[in-house]
Amino acid sequence: MSVQQGPLDLAELRGTIAVVTGAGNNGIGWGLCKHAAGELGMHVVALDLHETLVQAAETHLAELYPDVGCLGLQCDVTEPESLQRCLVAIREKWPDTPIGAVFANAGVIFNHTILRSTLEEWTTTLNVNVIGVVNSIQAFMPTLQAQDRQAIFCSTASIGGLVRGDGGATAYQASKHAVVALTESLSFELARRAPQIRVHVLCPCIVASALGQTSTANLKVASGDLDATQVTPQEPATNGLAMTPENHARQVFDQLAAGNFYIITDNVRPYVDHDFPFDGLSIVRERMDNLLEQKLDNSDAWSTGPNGPPSSILKGPLFEEIKRRSRP
Repeated sequence: MSVQQGPLDLAELRGTIAVVTGAGNNGIGWGLCKHAAGELGMHVVALDLHETLVQAAETHLAELYPDVGCLGLQCDVTEPESLQRCLVAIREKWPDTPIGAVFANAGVIFNHTILRSTLEEWTTTLNVNVIGVVNSIQAFMPTLQAQDRQAIFCSTASIGGLVRGDGGATAYQASKHAVVALTESLSFELARRAPQIRVHVLCPCIVASALGQTSTANLKVASGDLDATQVTPQEPATNGLAMTPENHARQVFDQLAAGNFYIITDNVRPYVDHDFPFDGLSIVRERMDNLLEQKLDNSDAWSTGPNGPPSSILKGPLFEEIKRRSRP
């Protein structure tokens, strides 16, 4: 029996199933599906909130990777019953095939400060980003525990879950701090009783995605202002310096192979073709220094960020380059 942490031979995942929540909108989850199917020979299950998204994902994945099985399932991660139905469907399609990886990746973001955010935005953010991960753990973990082989459980937090809050996207950052803590707890809980399950928390820096647009669209569907059948996959927004979902997925699996628990995917070569990193570890160190000194350094509140408002997070080489490119 292998230990929970340490290097992993990715070849061991070939022929197993990868389950990815939040996979239908050309973002991080979509990239994970493509890499799992195309590079590792895994069968892939793309879960997302709307039937239109998962149907499109299943069709596209099957066209790209005809040698593996592809399945798209509508799923609301805030509802335990929805995830259980997905597990039943997966078992029906592949009754004897082990699940090699589960990525609890579904998420939303609303870029508002505390004073300008609504209770609906807070509730939606915490329900999807935090309770969605809890529900995914409780749905799939019994199956992973029953298997006598290695498997991955990886929850998607953010670099925002490791650094200090600064007023922007506050609900999102708060939820991602919670995801880091609950994934650490899961790792401890399983370390002795199920060491064959490799637990990881994914903390991306800047990846091209349409998360902001899709989050707004989902709120409109929930309020009745948009019909769910009108929701279609969005093209990922990019500033030219972000990682593509495909290159980001490559970095994720490289770090899984290395056995990293905290998978901090920074904007560095060879995953981008420029030399302007986000430099996430430096900002994490700033927060750790503040904690050790029992103080909070708000000096960045007097500096202009790349989008105008001050930020203690959106700084460093990548954002300095964004500011440079935006000048007339």
